Amino acid sequence: MENEKRELTRRSFLTSGAIAAGTIAVSGGLFGALNLNRKSKAEAAQVPKYPWPYVRLDTEKAKVLGYEGYMKKQCCYGAFDAVMDQLREKVGYPYTVVPSDIMVWGGTGGAGWATLCGALIGAATAINFTVGNKSDVNKLINELFGWYTTFPFPEYMPPAGKAGKVEGKLPTSVAGSVLCHASVSTWCATSKYRAEGRERSERCGRLTADVSAKTVQLLNDFHTNKFAPVFENTEAVEDCMTCHGKGGTLENTRGKMDCIQCHDDVDPKNLIDHIKQQWQIK
Repeated sequence: MENEKRELTRRSFLTSGAIAAGTIAVSGGLFGALNLNRKSKAEAAQVPKYPWPYVRLDTEKAKVLGYEGYMKKQCCYGAFDAVMDQLREKVGYPYTVVPSDIMVWGGTGGAGWATLCGALIGAATAINFTVGNKSDVNKLINELFGWYTTFPFPEYMPPAGKAGKVEGKLPTSVAGSVLCHASVSTWCATSKYRAEGRERSERCGRLTADVSAKTVQLLNDFHTNKFAPVFENTEAVEDCMTCHGKGGTLENTRGKMDCIQCHDDVDPKNLIDHIKQQWQIK
């Protein structure tokens, strides 16, 4: 009988102990979750109102950072980091919690698809952090994209001994398009270098430096009320969009890129035949 009482007491102790431990664990988990939730809300409340603060940045430093960033993780990362790294240094939080690695997907026009130039993807994303109004964001990006289509890349040349792939000057070309595919192909046709060669890679690294500097220049001008857009659509775009764009007789496309560059089967001097073909008129 005495043994049975001792066993019962032992079981009661173990059972009550287990329940107590479980209660503590559950309570700790609940209180921990509540504290974590409070902490998250507190941290969220400290995030500056969008758009985030901006201070004047260095265009020359942007070139170096953009170029070096390309050599590390390609064009999209390079152009984004050229802006964000300076803002992390000069402004600090919240830029310090935004890693430039989020832009590595945009290399080679987005996972190798050669769509929008990766340097432009990174640059446009950086612009969006510091310019809140959609209209203003679009104006700056429109100016950046327009400039890109007319600029003879690459201009930047790394200091002696600092080039990642090739020393000295490289041939230049005007892309005429914001597409990676067109930009690279046009340069290869001009330079006679291969698209997968080290010369082309070096060219894109220097192009990233040029785009980075232009982005910082545009941001500096915008935030000091000196921004004045100068880019205008080409005559070919205006002519084509008269029919193909919004409000046109066909209204079957959108965009601002030069149509003739890719649709070279269309003779801009003989638009009547082109219109007949579109409308299947004999």
